[in-house]
Amino acid sequence: MKSHYTPTLLLHFLIGCLPIHVHAGDIVYVTVEATVQAAVTTVIEAPTVPTPASYTSVPIFEDTVLQVSNGYRDAHEATGLVWNETLTKYARDWAETCIWKHSDGPYGENIAFGYPNASAAVEAWGNEGELYNFNKPTGFTEETGHFTQLVWKSTLEVGCAAVNCGYTEDFMKAKRDVIGPRTADGSSRAQGWYVVCEYTPVGNVVGDHDAYFKKNVLPSNPSHTSSSTATVSATTSTTAGTSATSASAATTAARPSVGVANLQGRLEPGIQIMLLALGVVWITMGP
Repeated sequence: MKSHYTPTLLLHFLIGCLPIHVHAGDIVYVTVEATVQAAVTTVIEAPTVPTPASYTSVPIFEDTVLQVSNGYRDAHEATGLVWNETLTKYARDWAETCIWKHSDGPYGENIAFGYPNASAAVEAWGNEGELYNFNKPTGFTEETGHFTQLVWKSTLEVGCAAVNCGYTEDFMKAKRDVIGPRTADGSSRAQGWYVVCEYTPVGNVVGDHDAYFKKNVLPSNPSHTSSSTATVSATTSTTAGTSATSASAATTAARPSVGVANLQGRLEPGIQIMLLALGVVWITMGP
């Protein structure tokens, strides 16, 4: 159907729901206001890994590890560890893989990730001593294996490394999996700073009814404990103070974790030990 108009042209512009009447030949200026709704995207920024000097400075990292480690050793009547560069290289090579499992190498090994500074990582191992029964003794357990390697009297040298493994995207999406996404071989990925320490001679030697633990994991000496605790506390306050803000973000994203001590120990001739990274032990009698 065609529309017919009288000589007076009537135009309708729906601007604000009001009709506008104009005559033919008039020049009409129409201002149209458009409302644009911008899509707002909320981006949740992944927390950054803290960068305290105890991780980023090689000399400070070495000093921190030795001070805290030897503080625990002194309290349990073991001589102080000496830094070993061969062990350090081995520790760094493994830490750089960011694979959350033991390397199954020839040394004693402690691993940890997610701690805000080097002191906290070593203290996590040392504080397992609170669960150790020196009277029995406890021997090797997953709950105390880091502590026993740390204070093992026959161990003389240590070498450690700390590598920033970051936080993976999958890890941030799946917080229920604290350790992070699995790798092709079923292992997990360390998150944040990955600390690896290698020890020689090897600790956590099992067998002979825990006789090796009786000789090498000694009760704390009250005369040594107070001074050792003071040393550990002083080191912690120094290294932690540089990253108080960033550390809180990191610990929100990842709960710190420690690995089971590597138990490739040595026994008397005729006994061979085969151990898995998670502490499952088979003992076979040799000829």
